[in-house]
Amino acid sequence: MTEKQQTPSAAKRWTTRGLAVSALTVPMVAVLGGTAAAAELTPIAEYLDETVAATSASLVEALAVVLGVS
Repeated sequence: MTEKQQTPSAAKRWTTRGLAVSALTVPMVAVLGGTAAAAELTPIAEYLDETVAATSASLVEALAVVLGVS
């Protein structure tokens, strides 16, 4: 498979990364501009927390498989 031919899972990861960057950029601009309220940032923080937790769990699982520890 060449670099230009991405698997659906790779495309999904790039889409998720783009959404995460967007989700971080908009609130940061609002915070730095002084216009953001905590109520606006809470859903974004919760989403990022869930995403990080899921990614962390996947990495731990993959590492366990690679190391042969289960």
